[in-house]
Amino acid sequence: MTASLSRPGRSTTALRELNGLRVLVLHPQDAESRLLMSHLKRIGCVPTQQWPLPDKLCTDADVVVLPIEEDYRDAIQKLADGLNALSPPLVGIVEYENPATLQLVLHSGCTGVIERPIRPFGLLTQLLLARTAWRQQAATMAHMRKLEGRYAAVSKVATAKTLLIAREGITENEAHRRIQGRAMATRSSLEDVAQTIINEFS
Repeated sequence: MTASLSRPGRSTTALRELNGLRVLVLHPQDAESRLLMSHLKRIGCVPTQQWPLPDKLCTDADVVVLPIEEDYRDAIQKLADGLNALSPPLVGIVEYENPATLQLVLHSGCTGVIERPIRPFGLLTQLLLARTAWRQQAATMAHMRKLEGRYAAVSKVATAKTLLIAREGITENEAHRRIQGRAMATRSSLEDVAQTIINEFS
């Protein structure tokens, strides 16, 4: 009973996640694209359609959906090569019976796949998975940049202390206090003061 009661809550959360999601549909104008656009609108997404496949992805979309077909191999590969870690995730429309298509899915870097014929539940699930994977990757990259920034700051302070110790014959604690004192006096960060000291002794 508990499981059955929890399902509506999960469904509501999922639909809320998709509400207003900007989806770029890279697909020819045909019956499949019309069905896809209809499904996307029905689940609360904001889809836009574009064709042919662009050489480079220039969009503010949250997710990109495109057919993964052998006929489009070169265009898909060129598009995928221009993506970076923060580009919107790709969700491919595929036919699982075709091994060559599956290989192209891997090469394209798709984070989700929708099997033909397109069904609303499969579409919803893959959009959610793609967005979740993208958010996790973005969070990981932000954390790495933060760590890199901290390391750079610590490294500069260490270099400045080493220069003060070598040039002025003071202890490490004295060098650290001097850097702190200058930072407080000038209302600057330790990193900025350390860089100033490095420049002074360069």
